[in-house]
Amino acid sequence: MRSEEEVVPTAENYDVVIIGGGPAGYAAALYGASAGLDIAIVEKAKVGGTCLHVGCIPAKELLETAAIRRAIAGSAQFGFIADEPLLDFSVTQQRKQQVVDQLFNGLSGLLKRRKVTVYDGTGSLHADHLVRVTGGASGDVEISGTHVLLASGSVPRTIPGFEIDGFRVITSDELLSLQKLPASAVVIGGGAIGCEFASMLSDLGTEVTILEALPKILPGLDDDITRVVVKSFKDRGIQVRTGVSVNGHEPHDHDGGTRVLFGDGESIDVETVVVSVGRRPLADDLGLDGTKVEVSDRGHVVVDDWCRTAESGVSALGDLIATPALAPVGFAAGILVIQHILGADPVPIDYGKIPWC
Repeated sequence: MRSEEEVVPTAENYDVVIIGGGPAGYAAALYGASAGLDIAIVEKAKVGGTCLHVGCIPAKELLETAAIRRAIAGSAQFGFIADEPLLDFSVTQQRKQQVVDQLFNGLSGLLKRRKVTVYDGTGSLHADHLVRVTGGASGDVEISGTHVLLASGSVPRTIPGFEIDGFRVITSDELLSLQKLPASAVVIGGGAIGCEFASMLSDLGTEVTILEALPKILPGLDDDITRVVVKSFKDRGIQVRTGVSVNGHEPHDHDGGTRVLFGDGESIDVETVVVSVGRRPLADDLGLDGTKVEVSDRGHVVVDDWCRTAESGVSALGDLIATPALAPVGFAAGILVIQHILGADPVPIDYGKIPWC
């Protein structure tokens, strides 16, 4: 029997309860609220999700900073007389955070104006559409929804031998909030995000090496495109090693850096290791006790073409399901699910026709 001290029921029931306030979750909330549905979002961090806080938005701001520095450094060929540009990275990070905060405040205000209730905490789903909210500023409460949407997003994948410590070994989450640029870095993973980080760090003055296990970087792109990127990286001093596996690292005692072991007995000494091997769906805290919701071996919640799970009235969307992990895909799925709830019969999403896919 549960004591009153563990969970204090609120007896609140909503038309829709959404676990996760990223692009998929807030798109569904705004669309549903505009149609008159009573909606609650449960979010353990800040509404906006990966894209706004540790993804697209901060990354693009830092890439713009990198592009400006590279332009200044190369301005002599146009006749400008300029010394090597010096970067105050604290100002860069301050500007990045201002951009993020402005968008976050705008989104929060929009949700408030649409009368979407936001609970601060971790949401878990149980039988009969009961959602428990724990560990946040909203306290430990229970709410329920006629419909429940699972949209808890994703987190960076990690690899054995490279435990994330926040300074020697980091993921995209920590990289985008660095207060000091490393003098040298290894980027593990030559996918789109890894190459983006490598380009940014190099333009900002870091000596960068990419280690990729596959035969080429950017494996999802045509060879012609990859060759252009590889040549650009070579011209800018970025080392690219493909077809090599990483075998752990040996932290230095004297300078805070580490020695990365890779390939057939090779190694490289760097200040920072950036693990960029993709993201995984975050179903860890969803509970799902007493429900028919299924999770695949790869951690995705199993859904049909309309994002419906095997549990009646429960849908899943965004990075949590096996669809392209892009904000526009989450937006489209959020609208699709709400259209179903409103009684429409929407056509399944053609992901190839969504912009940016």
